[in-house]
Amino acid sequence: MDKTLLAVAHVAEQSLFSETYARGRGLLQALDVRIKLLCFLCILVMVSVLRSPQSLWVMYGVSLLLAVMSRVPLGFFLKRVWMFVPLFSAAIVLPALFNVVTPGDPVLVIMKLARSYSWGPYTIPAEIAVTRQGLWGAIVFVSRVAASVSFAVLFTLTTRWNIVFSGLRALFVPRIFVMTLSMTERYIFVFLRLIQDMYRARKSRTIRSHSTAEERNWTASRIGVTFNKSIDMSEDIYKAMLSRGFHGEFRTLERFHISLADMLWLASVLLAGVTLILFEKGLLHS
Repeated sequence: MDKTLLAVAHVAEQSLFSETYARGRGLLQALDVRIKLLCFLCILVMVSVLRSPQSLWVMYGVSLLLAVMSRVPLGFFLKRVWMFVPLFSAAIVLPALFNVVTPGDPVLVIMKLARSYSWGPYTIPAEIAVTRQGLWGAIVFVSRVAASVSFAVLFTLTTRWNIVFSGLRALFVPRIFVMTLSMTERYIFVFLRLIQDMYRARKSRTIRSHSTAEERNWTASRIGVTFNKSIDMSEDIYKAMLSRGFHGEFRTLERFHISLADMLWLASVLLAGVTLILFEKGLLHS
């Protein structure tokens, strides 16, 4: 129960810190959100196109430089990024290291079997080993995930969510998609508070420890209560929106203005990305 309360408080705390950095005065905070969305989309496409770890780590270095120039504490940024990278990459990378999944030149033998085994198109070799090709693929994959997650985290840390949603609508993203994202982001915290209140109420009335089965039953019942409350609340909110004149259009008070600096930034990102891709493909030489 204490762990659940701490987890809820941690999510709220992280969100508060993110909003603080997004309101700061830095390089990325000063950009028009539409330009920023296009730039980060281009950067993520570039990262997916690059093939060598050197190019990917150059992109990762650029993300660190942008974090510093945007006044995001480097320790906080690194912690945010590397909290997700192992989570996303480990499940895919670990099996791909071995010759069972990625055949190739063995660099480290892990296990020796009496003989090889075959089931249809699948074969387990007599020696289970880490291959050079699998190791190279894992390095490229982890490098790509690290660079992609870094830019994604940097974007969320330097942009307020309400401005992101306004920017998406200004770029003609379908309003139903933007509204769904906006409502989800807003009411996640409402339900986090609801869950926190339920746990605190139970803890304040608890004078003895409960068995695992009782805890499991209570948690399952709270999941059902939260689900019913979310349905009731969604209907109440929609009726309240209709009574205030909502006709399906996502309106915002934000007024955007693209400056010369925004256009120069967009051009710089595109030029740097194309140059890096051409250099990696050997079409440009130093």
